[in-house]
Amino acid sequence: MVRRRTFLKGIGTAAALSTVGAGTASASANKHARGRLELNGHSLLSDPPGGYTEIDVRDDGAYALTGSFYGTGGSFLVDLSDPSNPTETHALESSESTRNADVQFGARDGIYYRSQEPNEEGGPGGFEIVDYGYDEGSLEDPVVAGRVDRPSGVHNLEPHPEEPVVYVVNGTDADGNQVGITVYDTSDPANPEQVASAVDNPGNHDIAFDAERDMIHSAFIGGEFVGWIGHDVSDPMSPEEVGRFSYEGRPEYTEIGTAGFESCHYARADPERDLLYVGDEIATGLPGGKHVIDIGYGEGSLEDPVHLSFAHSPNAKVQERSDELYDFTTHNHEVVHTGDASLLVDGAYHEGVVVFDVTDPEDITPGHQYLTLDGAEEAQGAGWLGAAPMSWGIEYDENNDVVVASDINTGVYTFDISDEKQPVYSIEESVDLNGDGDLQENEFQLAMSYWVRDETVPNTGPAGNNKEITPAKAQELMTWYRQS
Repeated sequence: MVRRRTFLKGIGTAAALSTVGAGTASASANKHARGRLELNGHSLLSDPPGGYTEIDVRDDGAYALTGSFYGTGGSFLVDLSDPSNPTETHALESSESTRNADVQFGARDGIYYRSQEPNEEGGPGGFEIVDYGYDEGSLEDPVVAGRVDRPSGVHNLEPHPEEPVVYVVNGTDADGNQVGITVYDTSDPANPEQVASAVDNPGNHDIAFDAERDMIHSAFIGGEFVGWIGHDVSDPMSPEEVGRFSYEGRPEYTEIGTAGFESCHYARADPERDLLYVGDEIATGLPGGKHVIDIGYGEGSLEDPVHLSFAHSPNAKVQERSDELYDFTTHNHEVVHTGDASLLVDGAYHEGVVVFDVTDPEDITPGHQYLTLDGAEEAQGAGWLGAAPMSWGIEYDENNDVVVASDINTGVYTFDISDEKQPVYSIEESVDLNGDGDLQENEFQLAMSYWVRDETVPNTGPAGNNKEITPAKAQELMTWYRQS
């Protein structure tokens, strides 16, 4: 909680609050948007130094995985047999000179993969194949069965859901080529073998598998090509390009609420509606947002995609200060169909978990948020990217009908999700997170955090609807806190 505590120490008296202008808050969540989150379960797990990363859910919904960024945390297997009580089954440590940004289950029971990026010169780079019940390993005592050494590192990877094949992004392959995708045969976990590569551009940031089409969707964040590329992998070891959406010649970001095309970070398809959802990630300045692209829904196709709509996160603002790194840019997302609504759920960094209503793909609308602050007072925190909420990964667990999320600082969450419209609260109701009528320290810190950032409190309706924390409201909250 470094940022908020530092701020609180700098507040001399309540009177000081009224002397500072509040500025203008950006548009908050749309009260008419569909999609509502209800917390089901949460666990801080073993709270490693360096924080948590990506989340993945096994096909049967029995377990989830999350990784760690700095420190020796490594990878964590989480029991989801009771979604209201996610429980750590094992933590497999890693070297403090590498980070494990991505963790993914494989096609075979008892196997998962974790990426490795060096934190320092000579640190491990590549990926590891973990046996947690396939052969010598077990649920409680996993072993590293094999690894691929790639000194440049691997940030993200994606296993084939039915074959012992894994697709790896961003780097130099075994032949020394700068490529966007490298394909490995992992039939023998102890001896993975490179069998193919594709796209002569190392700027691929992430891959998502589309089982309905036998496709992989890649987001190229930099290099000679920026944008989305889709590959047919009906032959799992031989990707063939079938479409691309280039950012070249399209406008950059100029203002909040207006579509820009920079730093393509993540692409995930909705095969039920032939839509593609692409997110940009920009660390400073104007943040990136979400794009909806038609690849068969209407006039678009894989060969000729059509851009339909765009949205920033609910409280998006210019990331001007050093302590706002990545705060309002969008991140990894997941498609959920519930009732008659189509939703896009995002692990949206400082915005927590955000639901975008994409029922009308020509009007993507940010709606309900859940600030992933549970356990923040106890968590030692990642430190490198600021205080909670700092949500990272999202997966939908169809078996348990829950959304599973990770927060860098506060661990693993499960949420029930519905097609209801978002709730709209007063500032007092929003600040009173546990609903007991008393303002707790972490609740007060949250309110002050939003006030100092000139933001609208999440789930309080559009900005300008008397829902912003003004200097007068900040002073009222300070008095409330002192009397509680």
